[in-house]
Amino acid sequence: MSYARPSRRAHAADLFGHHASTLLIASIVGVVAVGLFPPPGLLALTVPLALFGFVIVTWLMMRKHDRRLCEQCVTSMPLNPAERAQKVRRRFWMAHTGVEPRFLIPYVVVLIGSNFATSPPARAFWALIQLSMIYLILSAKTHRTLQPWCPWCSGGGGEEVDQTPPVIPHDDRQLR
Repeated sequence: MSYARPSRRAHAADLFGHHASTLLIASIVGVVAVGLFPPPGLLALTVPLALFGFVIVTWLMMRKHDRRLCEQCVTSMPLNPAERAQKVRRRFWMAHTGVEPRFLIPYVVVLIGSNFATSPPARAFWALIQLSMIYLILSAKTHRTLQPWCPWCSGGGGEEVDQTPPVIPHDDRQLR
């Protein structure tokens, strides 16, 4: 019995997708570096455009990777995933809370609005806001890896819920 091997192009795309979150984090650091220390001359235009294109392609490859089972992800699964999941509860919370519109919309407004900061203290604030995306990416990656052990996905909301049923009266009175 022989198995079909993926083409080199498909293998390269899979490998790129598997490491896309790490590459996206590196590109965020690159964007901040270029924003704080702009390159001279023509590079001042080409480097940010190239980084922008790289961020878009990397994000798309990461999303494509997230929608299927990856052999490398399975082999890198920790041996004690439940224990690891207990240690990263904040990342689970961030993965779920970060997609709620009441948190996502203000975050995106601040993220985009910080791009118009020009003074040195405001640029430091801009860099901090841009670098906060790294934690969001790490949270999504952790959630994708350990999702079966996520307390929010399993309906618990991250907290222990008391499962005792309500007390029902023994006579003909109605509950009000």
